[in-house]
Amino acid sequence: MCESLRVDPAGLDDLALAALVVEVQAEADRVEAVRLAVLGEWDARAVWALDGACNGASWLAARGNVARAAMSGLLHDARRLRRMPVTAAAVADGSLAPAKGRLLARAVNERTAEAFARDEQTLVDSVAGVGVDDAAQLVRFWQRNADEDGPDPRDRDVNALSLSQTFSGRWDMRSGLDVESGTMLNGLVCAYVDEARRVLRAQGIDTTGMGPRLRADALMEIVRRATAADDSRPAARPLVWVIAGAEQLRTGKGVCEVAGGGAIPAVTAQRLACDCDIARVLIDPDDHRFNLGRTQRSASAAQRRLLWLRDGGCTFPGCDRPPGWCEAHHIIFWDNQGPTDLDNLTLLCSHHHHLCHEGGFQLQRDHDGHLVVHRPDGTTLTPPLITA
Repeated sequence: MCESLRVDPAGLDDLALAALVVEVQAEADRVEAVRLAVLGEWDARAVWALDGACNGASWLAARGNVARAAMSGLLHDARRLRRMPVTAAAVADGSLAPAKGRLLARAVNERTAEAFARDEQTLVDSVAGVGVDDAAQLVRFWQRNADEDGPDPRDRDVNALSLSQTFSGRWDMRSGLDVESGTMLNGLVCAYVDEARRVLRAQGIDTTGMGPRLRADALMEIVRRATAADDSRPAARPLVWVIAGAEQLRTGKGVCEVAGGGAIPAVTAQRLACDCDIARVLIDPDDHRFNLGRTQRSASAAQRRLLWLRDGGCTFPGCDRPPGWCEAHHIIFWDNQGPTDLDNLTLLCSHHHHLCHEGGFQLQRDHDGHLVVHRPDGTTLTPPLITA
């Protein structure tokens, strides 16, 4: 960064501050252009796999200074740019802003690739002369013309759903459904919303502006009813696991935890406990009642609950997959006479479970009980450090 960018902005007059904003943005674009090129090459080589990571976004997120969802999008664009020579060159030499290069990268798919190769130079020249918002409209217009039919509606893979937890603990949901699926879901949600509106209006409550909230409530009601037991079938697997102390459930004071979801008030745990199954777990380091030795290969239900509490998710360094995605792994393999005891068990997600069985990675516990991971070449994997 040049010296002019190290000044204290509070000491500048308005004109100097405006000039500094322009200069900082130009410097950020130069850095972003290099970043896209470096990340594209790094991800294409799958360098992250040397540390056993599931993907590049997980590897970077484990270092603590990026959000995994945002990094997934950046890596996707960086990979695409490697196959877009005119766009990549324009971003690299500064004639095209990285933000516009990423817009073009997202317009390329298996149905538009041929048209994009034909029109790339024209598109680069066109978006270079307008603002980013106008460039987005221009790219969307081109994409609609290049991809008039869109995905084949018979292709079931077109349906997609993503759920990501925000820093506040709430969840964001994005989805894309084909005509049939979207119509079915919309009809069911609308039926629940209409029912809720009738009830509220009968109570004298104005429902104006409540549409988004009522639709969300309707979706959750569908989920609850789908998982409820009836006389002909048992209930589905638990919707959530809530970790709460007996005193917290009695008093409603303090903070509890939704496994894989974060903190909730104890009063919320009280409400959830009104209609749920409760399993009592006593934590005692000298109690070996939960060790099965060589009498049973698979972890018991009680052991799995304890692993959820102890490990909190996948224990492979840098992995943040929640306990519901994980399997109980024998550190010393069962076939090598490893016991089904808690100190020989650890939670691993499916990806890292396969790495430890078929991928050559090995786990062991040190004398303090901490996991140590060895790569296939025998070197020790150092857990990622959280950067500032």
